[in-house]
Amino acid sequence: MPEQNDIITAIYQHFIAKLDNGVIPLRLKPKAVASSQESPFDTWVRESIAEVLPHYEIVPTGLLVTPDVIIHDPQTGLFLGIEIKTLIQMPNGSDPRGLTIDFNSSVPCGSVMLNVGEETREIPCFCFFALLSPDGTSIVTSVLMDGDCLNYQFELYKHVKYANVSTYGHGPYGEGSVRGRNMYTYPNPLNTKLAFFRFRHTLVVKKQDFERTDVADQATQLLIREDTGKQQFHYLIIDGTTEPHSDLNFDALPVLTDIFYECKIREPKDRSPAIPRFGAKPRPKKRQGGSQQGNLF
Repeated sequence: MPEQNDIITAIYQHFIAKLDNGVIPLRLKPKAVASSQESPFDTWVRESIAEVLPHYEIVPTGLLVTPDVIIHDPQTGLFLGIEIKTLIQMPNGSDPRGLTIDFNSSVPCGSVMLNVGEETREIPCFCFFALLSPDGTSIVTSVLMDGDCLNYQFELYKHVKYANVSTYGHGPYGEGSVRGRNMYTYPNPLNTKLAFFRFRHTLVVKKQDFERTDVADQATQLLIREDTGKQQFHYLIIDGTTEPHSDLNFDALPVLTDIFYECKIREPKDRSPAIPRFGAKPRPKKRQGGSQQGNLF
């Protein structure tokens, strides 16, 4: 655990050190130059991690594979996954998604599976969320978050991994197939309605793991996550741009609760078929909105 904490702290502080007037400047490689196995932004993240961890193996996993990056310490054998999620800021400054962000056919989790040779291992995983400026030249908001903050159920993660099935004999000639692929969305920390994340660059970690580390001196809020069974899990929101407080009292920190309340109150809805429209203006899309519940602002 100490080495894992040191790795995450070093990565976060490396990103913070790049800040210029509140944003992290980007110089992304063109797609033709970046690795064919990852996006230009994923390449930038991987190369940035390699800068601060030069003696570690920093390996991309490939398109549509989670997590996006694997960190390996050859000396100790430690593995750590980083799942990368990016959104492009809209011209009005908001994020383009609102409540949720796509995780495709997987779900976020603080533990993920990794095949090491013939052995399958369970390794820790963090999520790196980044909201890019409209021109893609900077990160305006970033959150490096313990995956357990969104989902701590490793059994759910494993179930989802094996849930997709394909059936055949489809169509009038029996020549088609149907790929049963569930698509998952989970809360979006880049939602610009969440003032405690908006336009900041924060680290979200388990209080029990980080409260005795130096970086905890820059904690600005205590985030309490309560699951459906009323069990509470405490996380620190750390802002590396603030002045450290060596005598910081965690009990005196502002408390955030139920930050993703609106995700809970969504109701099932029928999906509208995508049928082309001719000769009329397209119907405007409904925007997700409403007031945030809980201690948000």
